[in-house]
Amino acid sequence: MISIYHQAEELTRQVIESFYHQDSNNLIQKLHPDVTWIGAADGQCIKGYEQVCEYIKNFDVPRCDILKKEFQVVANSDEIFIVAGCMKVAASQGRGEILGAVQRITLIWKTEGQKFKLLHFHVSNPIESQKNNERFSHSMGTETYEYVKKLLSQNRSRLIAYGKHDLTYVIRNKDIVYIEAENTDSVIHCLNRDILSRESISDLEKKVGEGFIKTHRSFIVNSRYITGIKRYQLAISQGIELPIPEKKYREIKEKVLRAVNQRQNEIYI
Repeated sequence: MISIYHQAEELTRQVIESFYHQDSNNLIQKLHPDVTWIGAADGQCIKGYEQVCEYIKNFDVPRCDILKKEFQVVANSDEIFIVAGCMKVAASQGRGEILGAVQRITLIWKTEGQKFKLLHFHVSNPIESQKNNERFSHSMGTETYEYVKKLLSQNRSRLIAYGKHDLTYVIRNKDIVYIEAENTDSVIHCLNRDILSRESISDLEKKVGEGFIKTHRSFIVNSRYITGIKRYQLAISQGIELPIPEKKYREIKEKVLRAVNQRQNEIYI
């Protein structure tokens, strides 16, 4: 199973190769209607689908070979994936002269249904100016800095869980109702399906983060789905009741009240 992160990274590779191999049609198919294109040249900031398409079709640069590349997802929200990386490109021109550059890139992808669309493209360093021994550090261009901060502040995190037979699941935290221990494995109960993970409940507890409460050694509950609490039982959506250890009831009750108050949900005591 290919993770959604790998899909974003693979699409980034395809876009870069299409651009430098002069395959404009393949690149244009991946553009979002609100795409912004920031090139390496001074003042090269193009906004809008039609304007970017026109630029790509008339881009005047020799075909380049991508000698080395490294891309990775550095941030994401529900619909946005930000891929940053570096690449070394070179082109032969005229009398065998080699033009080259080490370029840093930032691409922002937006998902629409099952498809990714390129919302933002930024590349640094014109191909004719290469700095010796320049290396890429995984920092993003200043043009996207404020945008990235806004996305991260939305706190729309996902859980990456490892299942049987080398399956990898990317699950939105808000889709998880609760997690249940099953021997040394775990079952992740989501809104529309159950997922068997080969990870222990303790390992998953470290990964889900804020908004989840471990109410029992065998249960972790998403606070957004808590509907009530009474002595030694926690009620969650879909009419499910989970046990609370008697000795930890007061501690769990306080955690539940704090979490639910933060979400402004109704609860009965």
